[in-house]
Amino acid sequence: MPDQTIEVRPLDGPYGAEIFGIDANQTLSGDDFRVIRQAMLDHVLIVISDLEENHDWLLDFGRRFGPLVPHALEQYHHPRSSDLSIIAANLDNAEARTTAKPAGSFWHSDLSYKIEPSDAIFLYSTIIPRHGGDTRTANMHLAYEALPDRLKTRIEGLTALHVWGWNTGGASPSLDGDLPSAEHPVVRVHPETGRKALFVSPGYTMKITGMGEAESDELLAELFEHATDPNFQLRHKWSLNQLVGLDNRASMHCAVADYTEPRRMLRMIVGCTEKAA
Repeated sequence: MPDQTIEVRPLDGPYGAEIFGIDANQTLSGDDFRVIRQAMLDHVLIVISDLEENHDWLLDFGRRFGPLVPHALEQYHHPRSSDLSIIAANLDNAEARTTAKPAGSFWHSDLSYKIEPSDAIFLYSTIIPRHGGDTRTANMHLAYEALPDRLKTRIEGLTALHVWGWNTGGASPSLDGDLPSAEHPVVRVHPETGRKALFVSPGYTMKITGMGEAESDELLAELFEHATDPNFQLRHKWSLNQLVGLDNRASMHCAVADYTEPRRMLRMIVGCTEKAA
């Protein structure tokens, strides 16, 4: 079968790209996949619209980026595969989350609370509300590069503790047993591009390692305020049957909790192919 005609168009914003020419009924060739993978590295966020819901195709696509990691909340695994999970709200069935706020409605990078954090995530929309339900993303390469030199010098070499559910405002379900946690560099070097990025988030980063509580809180507050500056953000408005990919090594994201109608996403989490450094 001939290669599909893949086109990458940068979005009208500080980063991100839309990819055209993909058919979920055709297997991607190696060359086509390499174009898409490079687009993710170059633009941090990719969007593929009007993509027919095909679970086998989605799983094959996600696994090409790396091993997929089943989410810790087994009750929300998709019946097709544990490598797919369901994020749903306002549905009258067991798929819907019962937390006080919708899942992911806080700034975070997926699995940063694990020793081996996630390389990337993919979200696919199956039900969207008529109004609201956008996803906000922040480019942490841009955030780092725009830091004043005094802050770059201050945070170089520091590490921080990331904890599940640390500051999620009622959007994280309870887990059995101890909360997972991990220590990561505050400034992360992307293993494939070599670019530096801030690697902290308001939702999961508890404290700077080896620093007093007051000093740590003050520094993190400054970094969080800087990283969520609108100049580094892209707010994605969903359409039905749309796939969005996000490089977790260079970004954080937040689901906007401003809707009351049903919303349902499928999610794939790409595991760690190289530890944060």
